[in-house]
Amino acid sequence: MIQQDKRITEYMFPVEIHRGQLREWAEGSLYTDEESVLQCYVSGDADYIDFIEQPVAIVSEQLKEIFDIYQAGLSWRLIVFADMQRMQQTGYWLAHPPSLMCLSPLTEYHRDGTLKKIILDEYAVENHKIFRVQHGSQHIIVDLDVAECILKFNLAGLKLQKVDTERPSI
Repeated sequence: MIQQDKRITEYMFPVEIHRGQLREWAEGSLYTDEESVLQCYVSGDADYIDFIEQPVAIVSEQLKEIFDIYQAGLSWRLIVFADMQRMQQTGYWLAHPPSLMCLSPLTEYHRDGTLKKIILDEYAVENHKIFRVQHGSQHIIVDLDVAECILKFNLAGLKLQKVDTERPSI
């Protein structure tokens, strides 16, 4: 599972748009055929990280290229971070991998219904290299091949967490 590294607290994020607006744009842009581009202003001396998890999954150009190598046909929307102080624009991408109903019956939940321990059903995952767990969550899962490639490029601001799998008996 790919996650944002919470140890990095200062990272570039849009300043004139709140998280709810970003989530609304993301949801609306994915259900239209039009090319939708969002330009956001950023400022400060924070780092540009390669993966922003909340409120929606946003990836850097380099991470997008890795994803595209391993799974063609993923849905993307461009987000441009415009830094007026540095006079530069940096392209990021709204990631929207397919959602799979892939949780094993052995998955553990908290009392409020949120996921406690993810266990994937290997048959439901099939040949997907990059996907989202369909449970109203933002969890993006990458195959071991993708994870190894990500580690080779020494990307910033993300971490990988191992997720258990289960092969149900037929």
